[in-house]
Amino acid sequence: MTIPILITWDVDPDLWLPLERRRWALQTAMQLCHEQQIRATFYVTAQASAIYRHDWATLQAQGHEVGCHGWTHGVEENYDNMSAAQQALYLHMATEYLETMSGVKLQAFRSPRVKTSGTTQRLLSELGYLSDSTVCSQRMDLISSNLVNTGWLTAPRLPYHPHPNNAYKKGNLPLWQIPVSAAGLPFISSTMQVVGLKPMQTMFSLLYEEAKRTGKPIVYLAHPVEFVPSLKKNKQGVNWRAQLKPQFFTPTYIRAHGLRLRMLLYRTAPSDLLGYTQQLFSYMASFPDVEFMTMTEYVRKLA
Repeated sequence: MTIPILITWDVDPDLWLPLERRRWALQTAMQLCHEQQIRATFYVTAQASAIYRHDWATLQAQGHEVGCHGWTHGVEENYDNMSAAQQALYLHMATEYLETMSGVKLQAFRSPRVKTSGTTQRLLSELGYLSDSTVCSQRMDLISSNLVNTGWLTAPRLPYHPHPNNAYKKGNLPLWQIPVSAAGLPFISSTMQVVGLKPMQTMFSLLYEEAKRTGKPIVYLAHPVEFVPSLKKNKQGVNWRAQLKPQFFTPTYIRAHGLRLRMLLYRTAPSDLLGYTQQLFSYMASFPDVEFMTMTEYVRKLA
């Protein structure tokens, strides 16, 4: 039995970085996957995607997929509480813009800050998306912008068709919800920044055994920008004083971004994270019967 591994990258706007560093981050992630013969899915935020116009051809030539990661990724783009009208507007604009920029029809979606709703699932289905990979089933950590999402705790672990009124329950929408993998802690690059490489390899081993029993795909989430050396750090890691600014404790900020203090948990330097990611991908590839594929490749096999 083939064990599907879906490497996914969230390409956020990251407007605080110069353009050349954002492009370097995307190109680094692409090169890392290319070296490991991995076909990955890159979820790109539409409004800031023009800077990658010279990278689309290489990305697609390497077999990667372009997915949608929303319109602005701003504090207003929270799909768990946006009005239906605003969601429809943003999703239409993001889809049309990215399809024009990339020259391909979009079929994969992940919402900014992994926030979603039944309304979002219905609108994505109407737009013709085949998959959404926003739900993080059984994720119970505190390093998320969602804090503790009760919907995650009860959501199905296997891919499912979501309910039109509840993104975290099975229903009859044609869209597939492909959950990001988790075993309490999420199988994402932010976790590796906290715990290091070895625990991530152990988590993959557990997810691999589950996949052999159930057929569940292993979905890994990362951000290219995490490879960019940009944060000013003290000898103990992230500058803790910078995380205590009053604006980080407002209800609006916390609802959109979670607890900023979680940055103090991140102890892995960007250059080390790049090395860890290379080693983690090599570790995944060493297991029998694994196959790296894009989100849409997987969904088509699933269907």
